[in-house]
Amino acid sequence: MPLNAYTAILQPLPLLAGLETQEKDALLQQGRLRNCAAGQMLFLHGQPVTHFYIILSGTIKLFRTSPDGSEKTIDVLKSGQTMCESEIMDSCHNHRVNALPVDDSVVLEFPLAWVKQAARTHHVFALNLLSMIAHQAHQAELEAEQQASMSAAQLVACFLQRLCVLYDFNPKDFELPYSKGLIASRLGMELETFSRALAKLKDRGIAVEGNHVSIHDLAAIEDYVCAFCSVSEECATHKVIEGKLNRP
Repeated sequence: MPLNAYTAILQPLPLLAGLETQEKDALLQQGRLRNCAAGQMLFLHGQPVTHFYIILSGTIKLFRTSPDGSEKTIDVLKSGQTMCESEIMDSCHNHRVNALPVDDSVVLEFPLAWVKQAARTHHVFALNLLSMIAHQAHQAELEAEQQASMSAAQLVACFLQRLCVLYDFNPKDFELPYSKGLIASRLGMELETFSRALAKLKDRGIAVEGNHVSIHDLAAIEDYVCAFCSVSEECATHKVIEGKLNRP
C-alpha cells in the first residue's frame, strides 16, 4: 500500500507532535516502506544500528538470547510504535536486541542520519525524541521494581490492564492480541507460571477463559495489585481503565 494509506497511524505519532502537517509529511516522505514477513528477522543483536523504524502494521518482538539459548522478550511492539530511537543515541552504535516480526508486518524505515537531521532542523522533534527515550527509561525502571516486588499473578494483572490501554480494548471483554507464550516471555516467566497466575486472578477481578479476558472488579484489582505499586497514585493506565469500566 502507498504511504498515504497509513495516515491515520502516522499523523498522531508522539514523535511528530507539535509539527505542522506539511512538516510531518516532508519528514515522512523520506522514509521507505518495508514489508517484513513473519519469522524473518528485521535486525540482529550486535549489528550496527543503521535505521529508525515506525511500525505501520503487524507485531514485532524485541528479544535477547542468552548463552544457553533461552530467549528473553524485552518488548512487543504494535502499529504506531517506533524502534531504535534510544539505540541511535547510544554510544555503542550496535543493536542491543533482536527484532522479529510475530506476524506479517510493514515498517517505515529511515536512515540513521534522518533522525539526527530532523532533530537539528526541528527543535520540537528533538524534544519529542528526548521525551520518548526518557519515558522508555522510566518504564524500564518501573518494570524492574515490579519484577522485584510483585508476584507473578500481580505482574500479569498489571500487564493485562496495560494491554487494554495500548490496544484501546474494552476491559470488560477483549481477546489477547498475541499468544500466552509471548506474554509470558515478555513478563520474564515460564508459560506454566503464567497459566497458574491467570487462574489466581479469577477471584481478583479478572477472568480469563482461553484467550478471552474480562476485567470486572477494579476495587479488587486495586487491593491486589495497585496497592503494591509505588506509582499507583499517578498511574495513567489505571485511570484509563477506571474510565472505561465506568462507561454505561
